[in-house]
Amino acid sequence: MATTASSSLSTPERLLAAAERIVVQEGIHALTVRGIADAAGVNSALVRYHFGDVDGLLRDLALRNAARIADARTGMLDALERKGGADFPAVVDALVVPLFASAAMTPGFRAIVVLDEMFSRAAGSIHEQIWSLFAEGVDRVTRMLSACQPDGDAVTLAWRIRFVTAAALDIPPRDGDRFPQGERRSAYGDDGDGERLERFRCFARDALNLAR
Repeated sequence: MATTASSSLSTPERLLAAAERIVVQEGIHALTVRGIADAAGVNSALVRYHFGDVDGLLRDLALRNAARIADARTGMLDALERKGGADFPAVVDALVVPLFASAAMTPGFRAIVVLDEMFSRAAGSIHEQIWSLFAEGVDRVTRMLSACQPDGDAVTLAWRIRFVTAAALDIPPRDGDRFPQGERRSAYGDDGDGERLERFRCFARDALNLAR
């Protein structure tokens, strides 16, 4: 059996890590009870024992990844509120930096990419649970950005927040493979993780500036 997770993890964690890798590298439709178990190096009966079925495992994995983003955003927003002022660049960071949070089980992946891959199969109830984790943070970001731009149009701001969030999904790599062809794309400069985040932060600040 091929294993994808450290033996130091518990059995449920090994199953979750294996499923996360399959979701990102092969797609949600490649998930099967046997495939997950084989990748984790455990008996397939343990998928049903710990999660009931593949959908139960997906629900757990989705909520763990959603929490990675939501908790990071909450921490940043709480810190801003303690400082007692609406700082436009810092509020934008509270929206976008958590979108680069690492995945729940695989540090080389991003949580938002895992969620994006899962949404094609996840039931509506899971969508609702995920949104319930995000809703308060997004509402807080919206209120703070509005406070920074009191003359701005609320509908325009809502759409721009939506567009910026969606754009984060297209930041490579989606599967942890930085240069699958063995070459850098020189047009993007250094193209490391730090530069990608910094470029995206600059883009988001421009996009969410309602004076533009």
